[in-house]
Amino acid sequence: MDSYISALLNFTNKEYDSQVSDVLEMWDQSLAERLAHGVAVSGIQVDAVDPPYAQLRCPVNLSKFRVGDYLILHRGDPRGDLSYKCRLDQDRDTLLRVRQGYHVTFDRRLRGNGWILDRQMMDLRKYIKEALVQLDDGSSRSRRVLDILKGGVQPRYRSLNPERWKPVADQNQFNPSQREAFRKALAAENFHLIQGPPGTGKTYLLAWLADTLARQGQRVLITAFTHRAINNALRKIGRETGFGRVAKIGQQYRADDLTWKGGKIPNYEYGDQCPYHAEEGVILGGTCFSLRTNRLKGVHFDTVIFDEAGQIPLTLAAAGMLAGDRYLFIGDHKQMAPIITAEHDQARVTRSVFETLFRHAPGTMLEVTYRMNEEINRYPSRRFYGGKVKPSQNAKDRVLNLRGKPGKYGRFLGPSPASLFIQVDHPEEGMRSEEEAQIAAGIVREAVRRGLPETEIAVVAPYRAQVRLIRNALLEYGIEMGGQAVVVDTVERIQGQERDVIIFSLTTSDPEHAAERADFYFQPNRLNVAITRPRVKRIVIGDHRLFDAADHAPAYREWVDHFRGLYEDSEVIRIDSVIK
Repeated sequence: MDSYISALLNFTNKEYDSQVSDVLEMWDQSLAERLAHGVAVSGIQVDAVDPPYAQLRCPVNLSKFRVGDYLILHRGDPRGDLSYKCRLDQDRDTLLRVRQGYHVTFDRRLRGNGWILDRQMMDLRKYIKEALVQLDDGSSRSRRVLDILKGGVQPRYRSLNPERWKPVADQNQFNPSQREAFRKALAAENFHLIQGPPGTGKTYLLAWLADTLARQGQRVLITAFTHRAINNALRKIGRETGFGRVAKIGQQYRADDLTWKGGKIPNYEYGDQCPYHAEEGVILGGTCFSLRTNRLKGVHFDTVIFDEAGQIPLTLAAAGMLAGDRYLFIGDHKQMAPIITAEHDQARVTRSVFETLFRHAPGTMLEVTYRMNEEINRYPSRRFYGGKVKPSQNAKDRVLNLRGKPGKYGRFLGPSPASLFIQVDHPEEGMRSEEEAQIAAGIVREAVRRGLPETEIAVVAPYRAQVRLIRNALLEYGIEMGGQAVVVDTVERIQGQERDVIIFSLTTSDPEHAAERADFYFQPNRLNVAITRPRVKRIVIGDHRLFDAADHAPAYREWVDHFRGLYEDSEVIRIDSVIK
């Protein structure tokens, strides 16, 4: 077997072995230990069973679980007969809703109290291994994919008649970097990369690329690491271009965000259920896993577009590439990276497909952000993009203008400064900070009272425990969250979103605690995502003691300096305690 493929196969086994081992080790811990580490919920009462859903209630929920997680509901033994694999479908702190898992049926035994939720093992390596075996079969397609991934070939471009791209670029008023990306993507014979820093319109560009290719008769696949990213891209295609032959292939419960006012992208469980799945000039969305299952197995595409490609590991990318002839990778390796759980000797196998290809074929970077105003854009542009990203004329001078008389938190919600750091004195806080939660909730309440729509506010925190504190504080104020309301979530869940106002609770003030988790907490990509969501106001809440973590974790000194640099670039307002 090719040594590169062997390395990817070894990576796959290590990753899944690590995940399975982690879950088994959790199950072997006492319930008290699992609760303390936030990997279990106990004392659960089943309020209602209406397959495929069950409504659960618990006295307290300090878990790290998030919507979409695969869990197991049991009476005390997750390996026992009386256990149900499920997926967390809704999280309202102590009120939860779960959906029954694959080949699982919620029955009459699922009643009463005393239930426990634990993490569930999900071992999907067989699909990846099948793709890697195919990658080693010596066929022309496999050799082409392998050569691209190994960096053995450069992008090739054919000459393109301006009439094939210019009218669309003119109609949509693409800026110069968008025009270049659009033209090269259409002209690429094998592959092309488009780097989309925050707010630069990469999904908008993706929509028109997919539309143009499909109208030329191509079969186009839209894929990504998450269903959310795929659905977002398909929604954008349908809403912006009006192209009609667009569909998602996947489980129905993964399709709840394919609608918008005035339109909807249809979802089909399997490709052969889609009325135009075998025709030319069609756009389908699906995960790379679906290409290895009966949903889309054996279906061929002319062009595969990988969205959020900075999150896609090489193994999944290989599975997606084997289904097509040419590839467009749209993403940003400066934002969220692949989730890696095991330790690997070779760094190359842990990189995303985007970062891997970027090293020898960087493609086109979009350089105009339509999201951030000039002050908010200044720091991330300088730190992460060499100062190349500039705000558009419409975005650069935007400010926050609220109506009504300022209240207790009014000094944080003025038109300027746009980038604000609230310095709070709360030493030795770890994964929860009541002070920061109360300040964040107070700012949200005043912003809403003074006319800012709830849909234009998001609160971000590094830890799930802090997210819950903030949510509870907001609920006490009568402020709803989720859907068409205030978003409160972790950094990982906020990528791809934007709001007028973003509040970022750093939470941790104990430098030793932060140093122990430096490879997670101080990861530059996560910081970049958190601070580039706002349009007009960025409010960071934290204690500057955090920056002393560099002394406890010298290997991460440069990473900690990113946080210190944000502090120094912002207007700092110091407060001694929570405003009463």
